[in-house]
Amino acid sequence: MPELVTIQDVYETLKRIEEKMVTREEVEALIDSVEILNNPKTMEALHKSDQDIEAGRVKEVTSVKELLDEL
Repeated sequence: MPELVTIQDVYETLKRIEEKMVTREEVEALIDSVEILNNPKTMEALHKSDQDIEAGRVKEVTSVKELLDEL
């Protein structure tokens, strides 16, 4: 005789499946990361930014006005 399946069993199974699923936002973030990592110009800009930070070539900006004044 087949085993009986309750609504609770189905619900619990669906919850376990849901816990393992990724969200649309997570997929979009992963795609964005892959696009950045595959763009040589962007990666070079990030590398130069890291070098600037390490060398202390940074300035603290505390407002949008201050940032725009720098441009």
